Amino acid sequence: MARSSFKPSRVSRIVSLLAVNAAEEETSAAEIWLRAVTSLCEAKRPDLGGAFRAVTGSTPLPGNPLELLGIAEIGMVYEALLATTDPTSRRSNGQYFTPDDAATFMASQARNFPRASRWLDPCCGVGNLAWHLCAAVPDSDSLLHERLTLVDKDQTALTTAVCVLAAEFSAAGDSAAVTALWQRSRVGNFLDLAHELDVDFAIVNPPYAKCDKDLSFRTYKSADSYAYFLERLSENTDGFIAITPGSFLTARKYSALRILLRETYGHGEVFVFDNVPDTIFRGFKFGSTNTSNTNFVRATVTVTQKSAPFASGSNRASRASSISRVGWLITPILRWKSTHRSELFARASSLLTPLRLGPGGEWMKVMPETASLYDALVALPTTLADLRSRHPTPFKLEIASTPRYFTSATMRGLERASKHVIYFKDEQSYLRAYLLLNSSLLYWWWRCMDGGITLTVATFKALPVPEFPIDAGLVRSLQKSENENLVTKLNAGKVNENVKHPSDLVKRLDAHILGGDAPDFSRVFSPNLFA
Repeated sequence: MARSSFKPSRVSRIVSLLAVNAAEEETSAAEIWLRAVTSLCEAKRPDLGGAFRAVTGSTPLPGNPLELLGIAEIGMVYEALLATTDPTSRRSNGQYFTPDDAATFMASQARNFPRASRWLDPCCGVGNLAWHLCAAVPDSDSLLHERLTLVDKDQTALTTAVCVLAAEFSAAGDSAAVTALWQRSRVGNFLDLAHELDVDFAIVNPPYAKCDKDLSFRTYKSADSYAYFLERLSENTDGFIAITPGSFLTARKYSALRILLRETYGHGEVFVFDNVPDTIFRGFKFGSTNTSNTNFVRATVTVTQKSAPFASGSNRASRASSISRVGWLITPILRWKSTHRSELFARASSLLTPLRLGPGGEWMKVMPETASLYDALVALPTTLADLRSRHPTPFKLEIASTPRYFTSATMRGLERASKHVIYFKDEQSYLRAYLLLNSSLLYWWWRCMDGGITLTVATFKALPVPEFPIDAGLVRSLQKSENENLVTKLNAGKVNENVKHPSDLVKRLDAHILGGDAPDFSRVFSPNLFA
């Protein structure tokens, strides 16, 4: 069951087989599923006697159809089976499939937590994260028997998790481990049960879904279930390992969550993952009306503890000594290609740098080699907002509002649907902004502060403005480049124009604006940090 790959074709075949069984026996998909789980676990662990039947209440399904599946595939088959046989019973609720390598990366962080801790998976599903947690610790049988608690609203999924975990990790002949894990685990909503659980730490992939504002939560303005989950964890655990959308790092509605986490946990590490060219959430989301097969959420893995600093050994040992191991650390937005996915997880920790707050309390995602530049720029008294005019003037620039790998500001009008038109107070401000916004600084600032889909007005208004002279030669070079380097992209049948200046011109701008303080921005623009 340790295979770390996922094959949709195998999943589809088994889903069809189980659906046929349910139809032939005129029973529910859940009952057929539990019989298949019983077959799997009894075949794997005959030494545990009837413990699995006692938990599932089912007899084995002939043929053991789940026999060749890894834990991630088991979860995929279960989700697909329910979506296929009863679509209304399992509506899309923001639960994203967590691939084995991402789950392994999360679970590996547990090695830096105190030994003999009591762990919780508060929305365990069929046990994917808990499985990898058990695989990551040296005393998995003890964790399973004595110190692991599972919670899920879906009783069938929870039952599956108990059996699959016990079949894999319980000690030889320890049938009591199956019963003990089942008795500690709870069917229900973690948000309601949290205060009843006696645990130290949690590993979690919470649901990502809009919900009603609940004024009993400090994070009520978010109106998002994952924020409520993290708040409950902050009230009831000494730390957690969570994979969530990256939206909480910057969005104003999550400001209370950011404050709460820093107040509660003295130490944290935040790994920030982009969704292009590759995405953490590979696979499929069954039951969704979204026709895309791939989950494109920008994700973060957040690792927190209340008091003890993270261990300086193991995978932390290679970190540069100048980076503090006390307090919060964060990576820049990590981009990688699918061929370098293993390098991503192996080297992500090397890009952690001390957390810096943005002008609105955002958690800034700064590339380590640009950290000193960030510190110098945010101390400056002038931002782009000081150069702008709120009313139309003869001095205007246009900026595409949907950057991906570059930004530019043009004097010429851009034929595109999504753009910002910015007016400036006078010619000096206009030319100053023209040079600044075509350097690397705007794109870098956007990647630090946001880096999502759009470049917002709030982002470029907050861009610090260094002191530098207006170079008429550079202005002319940019004007010439606007005509020579116009690029177009077809989007929804419409042509969208932008200007992509050559890299040597951008580097000349960087050197002019920043002088000897100009860092190497190449990794900021790179589609793959791990080549």
